[in-house]
Amino acid sequence: MRKDTIKNIIKIVKCLEAEEGWTWIRDIARKSGIHHKTVSRLIDRHIHMFLETQEMEPFKLRMVRLKQDADMNNILRYLAVKNKIENARKLA
Repeated sequence: MRKDTIKNIIKIVKCLEAEEGWTWIRDIARKSGIHHKTVSRLIDRHIHMFLETQEMEPFKLRMVRLKQDADMNNILRYLAVKNKIENARKLA
């Protein structure tokens, strides 16, 4: 995993930790300075299991928030293990 990807994930998680309730994807993008499609892609690929999601049916709008037991340490630990597994697969 690239360093800039990890930095962007950290920015997203910090924005989510600062919010008490549900947050729009575009609001996270605005606060973190990352493009909204990048935020959506990173959430879908890397941290979706740490988030609760609500979708607005007539549109493709999503609201997200961190689960109760999720925090920065858990997410970083998960990303480190995921990165080690990816590196091991490349070597095999």
